[in-house]
Amino acid sequence: MHIKINEVEMELAEGSTVKDAIEASNAPYVEGCAVSLIEGREELESHVNKYKIKTTKGSIIIELVDEAKLLVYFWKNHYNEFSSSLIRWTTSNEVAMGSMVSDLEPTHNEYQYNRWDVILSLSSFSNESTHVIFSKSKHNAIYGVPDDNKGVFATVVGGKRTIAQLDNTDKITSIEPIIERKSVIKTANVTDLSTKLHESNELFTYIEVEANPQAPMSFEHFLKIIENNTITVDYESETFISNQTLKGLERESELIEKRSRGNVTLRNDGSSTGTIYLYRESRVSVPTHNTVGYIKRGIQLLDTVNEKEKVTIKTVPEKISTVAMTQVEAEEYLDKLSIEHQRDGLTDDDAIVVAQNPLYTVEINNTKKISTLGVPKEDFVEIELYEDQSPSSVWYFRKITGLLDGDVGHLRVDMAFKDMDLIMFNAVKKDAKGLIPEKTPTDEVKAWEICVSNTVSKYVGNMGIRFVDNNEFGPTGETFDGTNIIGRVVTGKENFESYYEGDTIYVREK
Repeated sequence: MHIKINEVEMELAEGSTVKDAIEASNAPYVEGCAVSLIEGREELESHVNKYKIKTTKGSIIIELVDEAKLLVYFWKNHYNEFSSSLIRWTTSNEVAMGSMVSDLEPTHNEYQYNRWDVILSLSSFSNESTHVIFSKSKHNAIYGVPDDNKGVFATVVGGKRTIAQLDNTDKITSIEPIIERKSVIKTANVTDLSTKLHESNELFTYIEVEANPQAPMSFEHFLKIIENNTITVDYESETFISNQTLKGLERESELIEKRSRGNVTLRNDGSSTGTIYLYRESRVSVPTHNTVGYIKRGIQLLDTVNEKEKVTIKTVPEKISTVAMTQVEAEEYLDKLSIEHQRDGLTDDDAIVVAQNPLYTVEINNTKKISTLGVPKEDFVEIELYEDQSPSSVWYFRKITGLLDGDVGHLRVDMAFKDMDLIMFNAVKKDAKGLIPEKTPTDEVKAWEICVSNTVSKYVGNMGIRFVDNNEFGPTGETFDGTNIIGRVVTGKENFESYYEGDTIYVREK
């Protein structure tokens, strides 16, 4: 059985399933993600409504009409025979390309044609001289057309300037169907892995996104969202799908351009700032959308995935990050990528990398150079956050520490009370609004729980950690109803006794 998986042809035994194909091809796929199955290329093209005709002067796009079923059927089955044909003649009214031999029958009637009609003509009333005519103006003519809609089977919807520039020295270089979402969804469906495959099926398991080199910050934002090589569809429409994982995270404006089909954008302003969009249909550029990158493979999967489903994502380049590695681990990792490495800060082999320069993958990929800032292991702690139980407070903590879009965050010690066995960190007031009570203590706050003051308290957003259990107050001095528990310290507890006011603590989620 002959099939294609991610555009690669392969042979499978009869009765094979989607799972069998993925395993046999070693195709990129993360368990639990959606896949897209298309019955076959011929079936897909039967639903295509637009074609791109490439010429030596540029491209022309035509859209088929509904009124000429006979001629549309003929075009879909014979358009390839016009590839490599010539521009035969041009006048003030028309441009003709061809010719080919057909089985169509001519008429001898005169008809009126509108500007940008596309006509099948049997020149000299002979089917051995079948041409395609592009009408440049409203005019009457006898083209020997078949008896179907005056011979008009399409209209020109793009490349009108190209038509005006063509002359009889030009030729057609190729003709190809334009696969739009409305074409794909008629023949494709998101399927489970036990679905059996059939001859000529096409399977798509992942989407590949190529970075926009002029938007390194936006691309890094996208990489954070897909750090598990998946993206969840939080919302879908005819025009796009979107992911809101980092909704609310402000970003500066980068490259702004038309939101073409297959473009990935980042909202840089407004109520949905931080949201990622993958476009199914083209839309005009707007100043609130940075272009993150471009889908190079798997757009068929984009067309068929549903809300709440996950999709496997690959990027070019893949994320380059040394943060949270030791200096020696970073050196070995970068050596495999052929990237020149310089150690800064603490350069010992076991020093922990807390920052890199350049910061963004796109910039590192361009320069092939990076420096890594190391700190002592004693300045580094691992934490676990309770996102399901305290979502608003965890979002706040991640945002102000830098964990929301980075692998390592940092906190500056505001107060360290050795005699009270606790440490505190200041609020960021503009981000602390709306911290409602979430996971509040009942009988006690346990040692090493990370807590944030909620809106019941006077000082909303303050954070703290106690080193011993306490059955009266949270680590920010608030009552239990004003205290949200957001996580716990996992490793590095022994380091807290040495922290003083003004020190920086580096944190990583376990």
